[in-house]
Amino acid sequence: MLTGALNMMINPTDRRQPAQIAQRLAAIVEYSDDAIVSKDLDGIITTWNPGAERLFGYAAGEIIGQPVAILIPSDRPDEGPGIIERIRRGEHVHHYETIRQRKDGSLIEISLAVSPIKGHRRPDRRRVKNRPGHYRTQTRS
Repeated sequence: MLTGALNMMINPTDRRQPAQIAQRLAAIVEYSDDAIVSKDLDGIITTWNPGAERLFGYAAGEIIGQPVAILIPSDRPDEGPGIIERIRRGEHVHHYETIRQRKDGSLIEISLAVSPIKGHRRPDRRRVKNRPGHYRTQTRS
């Protein structure tokens, strides 16, 4: 059985400014119980929401800038590079069950989804492609 879900309802006639929409989306990420993480194509963590802090045990300040491989158990060395290669090709990695490692070394079963963000511009105006990861814990019944 899957634990956690995200449901968002948006009024299609809502004509808010892009800044207001961005604030709304930021609030959804901030208050989600799911772990939402973004990484660059080098596998470096660039954002980390509170759901990720709770799930993995790392504070944002200690994990941002670290390789996402820190979350991948040593018995799965090809999983991270394989995901990055699929994202480079523009593919989405739909929910699949896997294992990740918490800060304390314990392992957790999760459902992972990864999607490319194409054409995102950083404040310094350089074009980058990030890939957010969306993690949900799994419980068996």
